[in-house]
Amino acid sequence: MNLRTNIPASLTAFTSWLADHPVVGDSTFSRLSVRYQVARYCEYLGTNPWPSADPLRDEVARDGAVGAYADYLDTFNVPGATIATVLVSLDRFYAFLGLGPVRLRAVSRPGLHADRRR
Repeated sequence: MNLRTNIPASLTAFTSWLADHPVVGDSTFSRLSVRYQVARYCEYLGTNPWPSADPLRDEVARDGAVGAYADYLDTFNVPGATIATVLVSLDRFYAFLGLGPVRLRAVSRPGLHADRRR
């Protein structure tokens, strides 16, 4: 099964991977927070399909979907620091999938979330 095209299977495999691949310096429960943030993103993907390509398989679609998710969180006045933490969690998810970290500059509109873009 290709984990990249199956959101629930990708999340399940990522959850198992997190348990075996802690980041040095992370607190004991940080993997639960990462898993929670990634699960919310996967729910978002499930209810808001990305039109151009599969964000779990394509880098451009990944960047677009993550940028749209950051915008979505911003509509609920989620603090920038919290969104930045979510983006770090999503970087770990996409590293697991083999796509590497998200590049938001390519999808950001001028002036929007400029303080959160790398």
